[in-house]
Amino acid sequence: LWAESPHLYNPAAIDVDPKGRVWVAEAVNYRRWGGRNPGVDHPEGDRIVIVEDTDGDGSADSSKVFVQDADLTAPLGICVVPPHVYVSCSPNIFVYTDEDGDDVPDKRETFLTGFGGFDHDHGVHSVVAGDDGWLYIAAGNAGPHIVTGSDGATVRSGSIYTGGSPYNGRNTPGLVSDDGMAWTAGIMLRVRPDGTGLHVFADNFRNQYEIARDSYGNLYTEDNDDDGSRGCRTAWVAEGARYGYYSADGSRTWRADMRPGQEVQAAHWHAEDPGVMPTWTINGAGGPTGVCVYESGPMTSLEGAVLNCDAGVGVVYAHMPVVDGSGYKLEPSVFLGRTDASGRAADDGKGNWFRPSDVCVATDGAVYVADWYDPGVGGHAARDRESYGRILRVAPEGQTSEMLEGLRSPCLSVRAVERARLIAMGA
Repeated sequence: LWAESPHLYNPAAIDVDPKGRVWVAEAVNYRRWGGRNPGVDHPEGDRIVIVEDTDGDGSADSSKVFVQDADLTAPLGICVVPPHVYVSCSPNIFVYTDEDGDDVPDKRETFLTGFGGFDHDHGVHSVVAGDDGWLYIAAGNAGPHIVTGSDGATVRSGSIYTGGSPYNGRNTPGLVSDDGMAWTAGIMLRVRPDGTGLHVFADNFRNQYEIARDSYGNLYTEDNDDDGSRGCRTAWVAEGARYGYYSADGSRTWRADMRPGQEVQAAHWHAEDPGVMPTWTINGAGGPTGVCVYESGPMTSLEGAVLNCDAGVGVVYAHMPVVDGSGYKLEPSVFLGRTDASGRAADDGKGNWFRPSDVCVATDGAVYVADWYDPGVGGHAARDRESYGRILRVAPEGQTSEMLEGLRSPCLSVRAVERARLIAMGA
């Protein structure tokens, strides 16, 4: 346990800055209509909070509010690229700029707007910074999404989905973007930091919560089925690929297109249809959330793994990409959470409240997991009246960022001291 309330409440998404601090997008005001989801109230808007371990003892001891904004209702994504902080909150992605580094934003601008899914977990999710200089964005199927970049290029995506929210009563399939394509349902976007070059990278997801990019440019995501179909999936995302939740134009569900004798999971994602990308691993039932790639660090057995949270079953998966033809297959295991004899996620029926919402790799190679913490997944009927939340830290025992920095030192004596400390710890 690295941090918990009152340092933070209801963490929907996290990111780690270059100083190793954890930034939290809180969703305390999530789905409050009709007397739902009672808990701690933030009448002045939801918050972005910075949580820090100032003394290096492995537990957070400091938290500060970066911003509390009346225009933030359950933000679902945060991306820290100093001096900019991108916050995803349908219909907008805001960018807060802290020019002087005092942890107080000097200005707020609307980076992109026009996303569907206000106060809905199928709206715009994460922004992720790629090593290629582009920003990558995931948005679920609570459209329509009609989003225009700073150079005037407009992307449109829609479907027949209108569920889950009183604010989601209008959606339209068959919308045509400026590039001539009728993009469908959940979309992956790419855009430059100045807002130019906006385009769809892949489409026809249901509710992919986040996109993760590795240093080689490979992209991965985890996508939610329509609840009860046991078809949640982790997927490698290929540029230009279509991922098959609806018919190609978004006008029909998978049930309408299901063929006699076809397995549910194959029908659910139109996996056997022409033009649909069949690169995924089916995880079964659940409620997928945040994703990242563990590329290097002290936990060498994890190197290359796609870490993906599933709040529905209360686990963080570790999917290992393996080259398969011209793409990747993903071999699953469980990194954190309950497993059965086969190593897959298990439910012990005892009311587990662990609901991992996001996962990030820190500057020292430790893994941070945000825990929404609720008897349910929180989407439709959160029952945690305290809006309690926590962050778990996973690292080799005794690891601190100070020791790792010492081992990287160009000075031999510093490295010798840190080796001696490790030996004394039995490492």
